[in-house]
Amino acid sequence: MGVDPQPRRRPNGHRVFFPLALLHAALSVPYWTAAYAGLLPVGWSPAVHAHEMVMGYALAVVGGFLLTKPSRGALALAVAAWLLGRTAVLADLPAAFAVPATLAYPVVLFALGGWPFLRAAKSGHNAVFGPLVGAFAVAEALYWAGDGRTGALFALHVVGLLLFAMGGRIIPAATAGELRRQGGLLVERVQPRVEWIGIAGGVAAAASVATGWLPEAGAAGAVVVGLAAWLRLARWRTSAVLGRPDLWSLHLGYAWLGLGWLAAAGERLAPLPGGAGWHLLGTAALGTLAGAMMVRVALQRESCGPDFPRAATTAVALIGAAALLRVGAGWLAPGVLFPLAALAWMAAHGLLFIVVGRILRRR
Repeated sequence: MGVDPQPRRRPNGHRVFFPLALLHAALSVPYWTAAYAGLLPVGWSPAVHAHEMVMGYALAVVGGFLLTKPSRGALALAVAAWLLGRTAVLADLPAAFAVPATLAYPVVLFALGGWPFLRAAKSGHNAVFGPLVGAFAVAEALYWAGDGRTGALFALHVVGLLLFAMGGRIIPAATAGELRRQGGLLVERVQPRVEWIGIAGGVAAAASVATGWLPEAGAAGAVVVGLAAWLRLARWRTSAVLGRPDLWSLHLGYAWLGLGWLAAAGERLAPLPGGAGWHLLGTAALGTLAGAMMVRVALQRESCGPDFPRAATTAVALIGAAALLRVGAGWLAPGVLFPLAALAWMAAHGLLFIVVGRILRRR
């Protein structure tokens, strides 16, 4: 009698979406920088660039997290939808084609990841992730319904809220594990009251951006999220994890997140040169947290050791440098600092692409 073949393992979304996200991040910023400089015959606007950083890069990262064990058909559908959206933007397709093409991936992601998460959530604290994932489809619709800026900024606010909520679960859990190893204890973890206050502030800020109403209230909401992030971080005993690059990188990213939300509040009331405030949220916070989390998740899901490669630590430093250079370019020497920021960002994500690729090849 023949031996029954081993059942095929379901694919894991991180094996596809993390490399796609990192490749997109490494190539898209220098691409748009070249377009901005007039070196490429393609259309460019800050809204298009912001759209791709959120709906392209950030949502690919989200897909890698949420699609843990999809069917092969479901994963293929999600990847095809993501690629279709990127193609529609890069090819500058007419709106009649671009709108359904770019909406496809946020809708598929919600159907495959957001809705099941919402149904399975046993508490309000976990249920928040479903609506946040669904809000990206709203952001895409807003992007095409107006001049693009409103939808892109709304999407950035949703990303900031997702990082606030998701980081508020992952970081204290990982920190508590390290403290237990040291013989200590982390008392303050999720801090649900602080979390809900922060989420309420972020929702107010996002709603203000979407509607254009009450910018002062939106700015106040952004301040609330920023301060809530810093309050949570202050209770997570960062000093105890300085010997763990994977953990202090997450703590650093959450510190950037608090600063990014405060800078976003400033952008609502007194815009900074070159949109500097938005880049602290969309470059420093998103880049640092997403990069560190992708490496950690890849190590965990591939059953590798917890060692954080030195190249990943270098990438975290380069992301911070890219953010500071991009912010500085709003005030001085943009012809020099813009390209340097793009190069730092590209190098960081090129390194992370190599790191994640090596982890995935270990299996």
